[in-house]
Amino acid sequence: MTDLVEIARIHGPHGLKGKMLLTPYGDSFERFQTYSHLIIGRGGIPVKILSSEQKKNSFIIKLEGFTEISQVEPIKGETIFVERDQLGELGEDEYYWRDIIGLKVFDLSGRKLGEVVDIFPTGSNDVYVVDREKQYLIPGTKDVIKEISLEKGCITIDAALLEGILD
Repeated sequence: MTDLVEIARIHGPHGLKGKMLLTPYGDSFERFQTYSHLIIGRGGIPVKILSSEQKKNSFIIKLEGFTEISQVEPIKGETIFVERDQLGELGEDEYYWRDIIGLKVFDLSGRKLGEVVDIFPTGSNDVYVVDREKQYLIPGTKDVIKEISLEKGCITIDAALLEGILD
């Protein structure tokens, strides 16, 4: 089975002719435009992208085979995937969300805060949601995140900068 990566969710139809509005998961529009095809749902088949445009924090796309609103309505809320080999290489200190989710988070003294359970963008930086119960919100900035080690499966943060948030 091909390794699939979640990149967006279908927000709903856009217009009457089969276009759809996507909410991206941290992907830049420039990177999104490099994809030749998308996969709707984990069991879906690759569908060719005919056009794409950016609208604020969303993308409007037209996929092959979608010609009317009635074809988009049933897939509203569905997850969009790409094959991992379409993603390309990242720069230094860049990570895909799927690689960050599940990492254990420690402060500089070694205290475990939990694991990353979700990530959301804020415009200026991503925010890591740590621990399902306590839901610490950790800004993904260089001054807070001191190390991300995919090999060790952990993130080290400077908790001193988050005074009051981690109590």
